[in-house]
Amino acid sequence: MARASGSRKVARAAAMGGVGQQRRLIGFPAVVVLIILIGIAVVAIARTQRDEEARPGLSDHWHSAYTVWDCTDGGGAHQPIFEGRRNSQGYPYDPEGIHSHADGVIHIHPFTANATGNDAVMGKFFEAMFVRMDENAITATEFGVISAVDAVCDGQPAVIQIVRWSNALTAIASEPDERIYSDFDSVRFKKDGEAFTIALAPRDAVVPLPPTINDLLGVSPSLVADLSQPEGPVQFDDNLGENVPGAGVQDP
Repeated sequence: MARASGSRKVARAAAMGGVGQQRRLIGFPAVVVLIILIGIAVVAIARTQRDEEARPGLSDHWHSAYTVWDCTDGGGAHQPIFEGRRNSQGYPYDPEGIHSHADGVIHIHPFTANATGNDAVMGKFFEAMFVRMDENAITATEFGVISAVDAVCDGQPAVIQIVRWSNALTAIASEPDERIYSDFDSVRFKKDGEAFTIALAPRDAVVPLPPTINDLLGVSPSLVADLSQPEGPVQFDDNLGENVPGAGVQDP
């Protein structure tokens, strides 16, 4: 009897061990799945927050003044502004939400996430306006081809470039915030109220600011707050091609 009882205990223990092992085998995959699900949720939340924080976002409507400058045109001249193409309702062709209304201003109000944050780039603007730009030339229907091949201005080789001022309303032509000499399609729009001169000019040459700078006040009234500078507001001087501190901004 003792032996039989012992055998039953051994069998019971073995059975219990099998059940425990089975439970462990079932529990391990469940833990792995749970970890994966938590990871997916964390990534989704982070991506959502990133998209919400990306600027410009889908709810933003920024504006930047721009011009095209050719130093070889009679000693230097602003070129015709981009007209682009329009649909039957008169609106510009624009698949992404970065375009111009043939007004010398870049309107940046993304229609899709493909044009927000780091994807709000000059290439989207060029696509909407049917413009091509690389280190060799700027090509547009409005003025044809501006070529850098063998181009010389003031005795110096001229190159294709984009000159950026982060605050158009207080910008000084000789003090840009950035000069870009390549990869033009990837140039980002970083904030409301920037200014860009797309130019053929010698490296580091002073190029004029866009003549449409003052027009930004009419389309982005919030930029008025940027005029509270110690030196006072500015006025764009067409003769100098730059802003003059303390002269007062005139309404467009």
